[in-house]
Amino acid sequence: MQKIFSDPGVCLVEIGGSACAGCHQLMPSAREAANKAGIPFYYFDAEEAGELIGRWNVASVPSLFLVEGGVPFAEAHGYQPQEILEIWIEYKLQEHRDGK
Repeated sequence: MQKIFSDPGVCLVEIGGSACAGCHQLMPSAREAANKAGIPFYYFDAEEAGELIGRWNVASVPSLFLVEGGVPFAEAHGYQPQEILEIWIEYKLQEHRDGK
């Protein structure tokens, strides 16, 4: 898990739960939205992501994080349709590039 976040690049991370229907519904949309944005997508089950949950203060699943170099710079919680995710990712990436 550490190796994934040692890269300086930007990625989209979903933290979900095995018994969470919204998490399973979100995963393909999040993966496709990340693909369209040209960034990697990673999924971690909450039961196996204790370190990330603590470090990123995850209070609920599903949670999405845009991350660069292991540090989140944007987060969203709950299910969102793919179209909304694509807009959110594009906006947050631009905001991050602009230093906001």
